[in-house]
Amino acid sequence: MILANPMMKKTSKFSTAILVSVLTASLAAPAFTLAQETTSEARGVCTRIGEIAAGIDQRMADREAKIQAKRQETKDTALARRSERDNKLAEYRARWDANRQEHYAKLDEKAATDGQKQAVSDFKAAVEAAVSARRTVIDSAISASRQSVDEAIIARKTAVDNAKNAFKSAKTSAIEKAKNDCAAGVDSRTVRETFRADMKATRDTFAAEWKAIEKLRGSFESVHATKKEAVQTAVADFKVALEQARTDLKNAFDQE
Repeated sequence: MILANPMMKKTSKFSTAILVSVLTASLAAPAFTLAQETTSEARGVCTRIGEIAAGIDQRMADREAKIQAKRQETKDTALARRSERDNKLAEYRARWDANRQEHYAKLDEKAATDGQKQAVSDFKAAVEAAVSARRTVIDSAISASRQSVDEAIIARKTAVDNAKNAFKSAKTSAIEKAKNDCAAGVDSRTVRETFRADMKATRDTFAAEWKAIEKLRGSFESVHATKKEAVQTAVADFKVALEQARTDLKNAFDQE
């Protein structure tokens, strides 16, 4: 309800999934192109390597710009949702505060003796202490949850960016090696096969790194579970304290 705190796990997963497909596809495309070269097209491998490299760089730049825009949109949406939940929680608490004051006023009217008046005063103090304790625990749980989620998002983003940069660096190395081999007069078939092998190794490395990154998603579930448990405990403790306050008040009135 108000205390729930779903974050941008779904949209984050979406944007990073795009990144994976874009990067792997950007290297797969030139590999496929070179694979189609035949011996009779020996000069084509070397004359087109610069064009292929430029095409890869442009596609990656275009996709990265979209990914950055998606990340910003996701961040803005998450902040807006947090603000909305905070406002709803504040409104809920304000209404509850007003209702308690009305209840207290009715109890004051019923208290006829000094003993009953003292019992009502004790009841108010007990309830307010329980309310304060519950709010403190819940607010702390929400704050800790948000901090943990933010840290997890940063860690995931850093891991993705590191993998992406390593991917791009390996791609650049493969391109440069192909260019150097061409300049050195290496047979075009050898250039082609080496380039294909280098890029396959790059894609395989990125895939392995991505599997490790995907495991970071589990941290979100752990954070939400920890917050939920803290909130449930706070609510349960409050109910116990409130019931005790009611019992004490009832006994005090019954004894008068």
